[in-house]
Amino acid sequence: MQIFKTLQIKPWLPQELEQEQETNLFPSVLNRDKAATTALKFFLAVVSVIFLLFTITFLQRTQSFDFQALSGEPWLPFTNADILLQNSTYLLVASISIILARKFAELENFKGVIILLTATSLFTLLFIGGQVQVWQQLNQSGFYIYANPANSYYFLLTGMHALHIIAGVLVFIRCIWHFLLDLSYQRLASRLKLCALYWHFLLFIWLFLFFLLTSDTETFKTIALFCGF
Repeated sequence: MQIFKTLQIKPWLPQELEQEQETNLFPSVLNRDKAATTALKFFLAVVSVIFLLFTITFLQRTQSFDFQALSGEPWLPFTNADILLQNSTYLLVASISIILARKFAELENFKGVIILLTATSLFTLLFIGGQVQVWQQLNQSGFYIYANPANSYYFLLTGMHALHIIAGVLVFIRCIWHFLLDLSYQRLASRLKLCALYWHFLLFIWLFLFFLLTSDTETFKTIALFCGF
């Protein structure tokens, strides 16, 4: 029992006391990490359901008479989706760099951690900036949010995705701040593991949205027919 273990502690032996404290502390750290991972996975499941529901309504809307896809014809904005591919590359590099940052944290390489965390922040911000640039280009070309259901869904879905990116950046900055305060590589590695999972999830969501929002009318008809709409 715990009470007998406590009575057996010899405080005049620092090494034994330290080992006892570490033994009591280690399970709590594991439990905290496990709880954080479970909470994040639950949150990602909820977000996945939200995007799935929006996708279903989007596919239904594509079969309406007033729906005009944003790609297919030469004059449509996403017939050439180079800028969206560029944004995808930014998010991919951010996901890779955060994995490497975790590896360097496990190796307690301060310089490598700082460089890779900076790279993750930079490429994530480049992705957000690229998305804002696309929104501005659509407005300047006359593809306003209210002009066409496809436009509305593009702004809605990419806007929701950008909000989740921004929330991730805020959490990421908090991780960096705590690391600079206590310089605990173990805690940083644990937190970056969760951040990496979140970044990979957002990358997957973005690639799905990229395919969905840049499809042409015929592709939408095929998907809708397959889904029974």
